Amino acid sequence: MKEAMAAVSPEKLGAPAQESMECGDDMIEKHFAAVDNMIVKQTMRGCLQECMGCEAKSEFKVAPFDWGNLQGHAVNEKAMEGGETLYALEQSSCCCRLCWRDGRPFNMEVSEGSEKGGSGVVHYKKPCGMPLMFDIPTENGSISCPCCCFLPKVTTHLPDGTPLGSESAYKCDACLYVPKFKYSENGSPVYILKPETCCGGCCISCGCCNGKGCVYIPFYFHEPETMVVLGGYTDEAPQIRKVWAGMKKECCSTADTFVVKFPFGIDAKRKAGLLGMTFLIDFTWFERQNDKE
Repeated sequence: MKEAMAAVSPEKLGAPAQESMECGDDMIEKHFAAVDNMIVKQTMRGCLQECMGCEAKSEFKVAPFDWGNLQGHAVNEKAMEGGETLYALEQSSCCCRLCWRDGRPFNMEVSEGSEKGGSGVVHYKKPCGMPLMFDIPTENGSISCPCCCFLPKVTTHLPDGTPLGSESAYKCDACLYVPKFKYSENGSPVYILKPETCCGGCCISCGCCNGKGCVYIPFYFHEPETMVVLGGYTDEAPQIRKVWAGMKKECCSTADTFVVKFPFGIDAKRKAGLLGMTFLIDFTWFERQNDKE
C-alpha cells in the first residue's frame, strides 16, 4: 500500500502546486526602480457624493510619465490616456470624512494594475491630527489661523504592515503661509519640498508673469540643511507639481492631477516614499483649496 501511494504524484493527490509570488521589496523594485517620472491621476470617483456635501474616498491611478508630455502647466491628452501601473484607494471612515475632513486618518492602499483588486505594493498611513488652519468665529465672520501642532504626516509601509522607515510631514516655521513639507528616512531629514519664494521666504513667488499662476506652482526639492534647491527653479528640476488635466476634469470635478520628477539616482524605496509625499500634498494643500473654489 505504501509503495502504491509513493508512486502517485503529489499533483494527483491534490497537493497545492508552488507558485512564484512577488511581495514586499520585490514589488517596490518592480514598479519604481526603472521609473524616473510619474503622473498621479485622481479619479472623478464620488463626484455626485461631494456635490451633495459629503467627502468621498480619494482614488488615484498612477502611471510612468514622459516629461515631454508636460506643456507649461498642462499635460497633453496622451499623458491622460491609460497606461496605469498602480491603483490607490483611500481607506477611511465615513464619520471622519464628514466631521473631521482636514484632520482625518486614512490608509492609502496602493496595488498593481489600473483597477481595484491587484496585488498589494505599498501602503501610506496617516494618523488622526490637526488641519493646517482653523477658523475662529467673530461677529464679522471668521478668522483663519494656522495650526502648528499635530500636523498631517504620512508613513510608508509594506502591505503586511512592515514600516519602510520613510515619513512625509507638513513643516511649520516662521513663514506660516508658505507650504513646506519634510521628507525623512529613519528619522533623518532628506528633502524639504516647497515652492519658489520671494520677500525673504515669506511669500510664494506666484509666477503670474510667465502664465503659471499660483495653483500650478511646483514644489521643488531642497537640501534640508542648506535649503539649496536641487536643479534650480526650472521646469526640468526635480519637483512635484499639480497640472491642468483637461477641461472636462478640471471644470466638472475637484479631482487633481500631479506629475512627479524624482531626484536623479535615488532608489526604488525612496521613490515609493515620495509617492506618499504626493498624496500628502494633495490632502493638505489642494483639498482645502478646491473646497474654497
